[in-house]
Amino acid sequence: MVAHKTGSFQRALKSLGRDCRAALVYGPDAGLVAERASALAETFASKDKDAIEFVRLDERDLADDPARIEVELRTVPMFAKRKVVRVTANPRLDVAALKALLDDLFDGALIIEAGALRPDSALRKLFEGHPTAVAMASYVDEGSVLDVIDAELGKAGLKIDSDTRAYLTTRLGADQALSRAEVAKLALFSAGNERVSAEDIDEIVGDSAEIAVENFVYEVSGGDAKEAVRQLARLDATGTEPSIALAALGRHFALLHRIATAQAAGASIDQVLRSQRPRPNFKRENALIADSRRLGAQRLLEAIPMIHDAVKWSRLNSDLNRALAEHLVLALTRRGESRVSSRSSRERTERVAAD
Repeated sequence: MVAHKTGSFQRALKSLGRDCRAALVYGPDAGLVAERASALAETFASKDKDAIEFVRLDERDLADDPARIEVELRTVPMFAKRKVVRVTANPRLDVAALKALLDDLFDGALIIEAGALRPDSALRKLFEGHPTAVAMASYVDEGSVLDVIDAELGKAGLKIDSDTRAYLTTRLGADQALSRAEVAKLALFSAGNERVSAEDIDEIVGDSAEIAVENFVYEVSGGDAKEAVRQLARLDATGTEPSIALAALGRHFALLHRIATAQAAGASIDQVLRSQRPRPNFKRENALIADSRRLGAQRLLEAIPMIHDAVKWSRLNSDLNRALAEHLVLALTRRGESRVSSRSSRERTERVAAD
């Protein structure tokens, strides 16, 4: 029938005709695929005012009975008029048998949930080309995450301003189902208030390790060695490897360098920030700009290879990764020096690793 791209999902739901009896939802985000499959199931069910039975099948069901999909679709439910059958794609799924089933008539509706599929996938080509089926690609984008935030907070009667909303997106992960759960938790936490605040988000969304990593990178760029080392200890307590914090530090200094370069060229700093996905925490933007101005493009450029070397050595020497991280912090936050010596610091890092 048709292949719908990710941005047109809601529009595709409304445009499904009564002759559409099967759908394929695919993409790398299992949570998003499951959410959209559920929305499709409800859409198929809404076509009929009578009771609908929902059936879920997976690889174990097809292992016991390879014809289980057809049996379910052709069996009249005891307490409903029709069935909506949802199937998780797996190696036991027979595409040829599916084609024969789609070519024939059945009263129910079929939904196949799959991971990322290549354009030449037999399953994808079947649903894209069949007159009674539809294929829907599902990929997470910033818009879909914002839709989740608006939907969950809207149900709770909560308001959120644009800056706080943008900040919340930085705290949410890639899995859409988990993101929805986090926003629902935030809504429950904020119940009784008129709007959600950044403080509410800090209190309830995300884990302590994620917050400690963010604190760590800003303390380093801000020049506070003592507080940066304290955040490393906090990460150690959560079981987070220092190499993770150092990798985040590398990304942070790369962003600072882009901002400093934009400042020196007279370009728009806001444009640099808006180009980031996700955009940096709006509460930290003033610190980003101040740190980039204080450190300068040249000093930041010299610091980046130091950080990359520390990441490499910490991964090769797991017993010394905490010491390597602390040594890097001291090198980057050392007071009284106008420039960081990349070569000498890299040599010291190698000596720490060798010892």
